[in-house]
Amino acid sequence: MGNTVQATPLPFYLVLAFYLVGMAFIGWYASKKTTSLSEFFVMNAKAGAIVSGLAYFATQYSMSTFMGVPGTIYSVGYPGLAVSVPGLVFSMIIPAILMGRKLIVIGRKYEFLTMADYLADRYQSNSIRILLAILMIIFLIPMMGAQTIGAGVIVNVFTGLPVWVGIVGMGIIVIIYCMAGGIRGAMITDVIQGSLMVGTAIITFILSIKLGGGLSNINETLAATNPDMLSFPGANNYMPWQNYVSQIVLWSFFTMGQPHLFTKFFAMKDHKVMFKAILLGTAGMWLAATLIEWSGVNANIFIQGLTGKDVDNIVPLILQKGLNPFVASLFIAGIVAAGMSTIDSVLIMSTGAITRDLYQKVINKDATDEDIMRISKKVTIVIGLVVILFGVFRPASIFQIILFSFGGMGAFVIPVLFGMYWKRATIEGAISSVIVTVVLMILITFKFESLSFGFHPLIVSSIVGTIVMVVVSLLTKAPSEEVINRHFNYLEGMVK
Repeated sequence: MGNTVQATPLPFYLVLAFYLVGMAFIGWYASKKTTSLSEFFVMNAKAGAIVSGLAYFATQYSMSTFMGVPGTIYSVGYPGLAVSVPGLVFSMIIPAILMGRKLIVIGRKYEFLTMADYLADRYQSNSIRILLAILMIIFLIPMMGAQTIGAGVIVNVFTGLPVWVGIVGMGIIVIIYCMAGGIRGAMITDVIQGSLMVGTAIITFILSIKLGGGLSNINETLAATNPDMLSFPGANNYMPWQNYVSQIVLWSFFTMGQPHLFTKFFAMKDHKVMFKAILLGTAGMWLAATLIEWSGVNANIFIQGLTGKDVDNIVPLILQKGLNPFVASLFIAGIVAAGMSTIDSVLIMSTGAITRDLYQKVINKDATDEDIMRISKKVTIVIGLVVILFGVFRPASIFQIILFSFGGMGAFVIPVLFGMYWKRATIEGAISSVIVTVVLMILITFKFESLSFGFHPLIVSSIVGTIVMVVVSLLTKAPSEEVINRHFNYLEGMVK
């Protein structure tokens, strides 16, 4: 077989149809238990360790982890594993240590359902709620669109159907189970999707070792043909130390600014569940990321000459070369799961940004929870359709879109952490820091790349944003005693 994915329509259709119907059924099942707004957004804060850990891990991983990153590493070598492996190992540990227990306590006490609830209460202003909602719409819709692009590419290469068919199909299924079951439907499906993703990573790695003739043969061949792939900075100088540091910081520290990951802590039953979830989620992330990305390196021995967008097909190629069509299609569903597990949580959070954070809390404060539940289902459909259109038009590559979207939301790390640890932090400082960080990140990304000094633009822009946060807060009126009592004095004895 050559270095192109061979179309196997019948097995692919059967396996994927079974998988997607299963996801839709879970949405229907979850809808029977979703009777309140708290249930729709945070499962009434009753999520256990297995659901919490696998849901966090599955939401964090996306199409880029199973398609874009292995493809990149195929071209770069072992140093390419630094794209995500070190950072993702800590992407649940660091948020849990710095804010997890506090969020569980404060979320239950004050009935917070979203990141906006926390920020608006801490800074006593709906202006930051509005800012967050606007930026979520700007950055998270593209993030969801990138996942549908991956599904479209998979359907195209395995069946020959147009890319838009996969994009529309994936979008519709996710809309159905999110609209029906809210976060319960999303988190239950995440458990299945997370398990499937781990299985796909393990099988792909084993196959890549077998097809490559063993690790010794793989490494000896790379040393003879392309030694740059064995040591930093990798082929084409891809991973200089600045990029290495950026990837670790980006995927571990800045996860705290992602609303769809932040809210996972509100859903956890208690801090004991959180610690168990950390162990499970971290193990899943480390294992899946390491093995699926390492497979990209190994594939150099038995799949040569992939360039451009074709490198994104490296994992499907490995599976097709080593498995029969039906089994290969089963694990290809694991890649689709990576995209769906990110879309569902992000879709719920984006819906909440419009219906609860803007409509109920700002525009119509008399709206009841029942009103919001009804409106949320309609908004989920609308946002889902916009996401599908974004995917169809595909303005950039999957990895580029996700990296940019993740960076845009990462700006909220500043008001979140300062809000939790600095009593003097003010609303003016919070808003100024986010705006400066986002604007500067966009400018560095598209116009003044040299100002990044080799780091990811968010690293540099967030340093400036942090300075702005401190200076503006010190120049403006301090928070009221009520805020200090609610967010510091009350919690001092409860989160130690």
